[in-house]
Amino acid sequence: MTVFINLLPYMKRIDDCKELLDAWSGGLELPMDGPNWDEPVNWHEEFKRFKGHKGPISVHSPIWELNLASARFEMISQYSYEVYKECLEWSAHIGAEQMVVHPSLYSTRLFMREQSQRRSIDNLKRLGEVAQKLRIDLAVENVGFHEFALFDEDEFVRLFEEIPTISALVDVGHAHINGWDTPGLIRRLGERLSAVHLHDNDGIDDLHLPIGGGTIEWEPIWEALRSQKHAYRSILEYDFDTPLATVLEHASLVKRELRK
Repeated sequence: MTVFINLLPYMKRIDDCKELLDAWSGGLELPMDGPNWDEPVNWHEEFKRFKGHKGPISVHSPIWELNLASARFEMISQYSYEVYKECLEWSAHIGAEQMVVHPSLYSTRLFMREQSQRRSIDNLKRLGEVAQKLRIDLAVENVGFHEFALFDEDEFVRLFEEIPTISALVDVGHAHINGWDTPGLIRRLGERLSAVHLHDNDGIDDLHLPIGGGTIEWEPIWEALRSQKHAYRSILEYDFDTPLATVLEHASLVKRELRK
């Protein structure tokens, strides 16, 4: 078990992430959408600020305006595939061990659910083959809320039965909003689980609160994670401007809970 910290707290003030880099030698998850989610970033240049970090690296590929599941417009899904393929290549170039990908644009309506699922699965299979050649773990995250979710809980589990070249990332906050049995999901996935995104919310909005700040029941989740016998990544994904002291304190909390 390795603890990672996602750089989301620094997305609006990326230069301030030096305080984290000076204090943290564990894993980092780098969001590729850019400091303010406003415009594309030259990530070959941007990575220079993280190049000296000694801990392992995970990459969260871009979210906005990309949709592997677009069934209405094949050109959108094909373009999204090409972008994610390029992101995989960049992840390999910087020595990242994992890249996280969304199977769909989670805020987009599902006009043709079965066709959208099929389009996403076909693209994830292709990306999984690329990732395998690059020796990158391609982790697919559960995203979308209620009618905007491409996969329900059972379909999400089956996704990893159908595609052996990808792994599962369970976002605990997303699962909570959708009413999923998160501890049961973790156990069902077993060794196909490669990572968890850890944050809290009120069961309604994706607030990315610190652990304990919302309505998630954490002890059953800790128990399920402690039951896993394989290596996986525990990634704190806290909201913009979460204080450094809170992030570091909760990284220690995760370590304590998972070592009980």
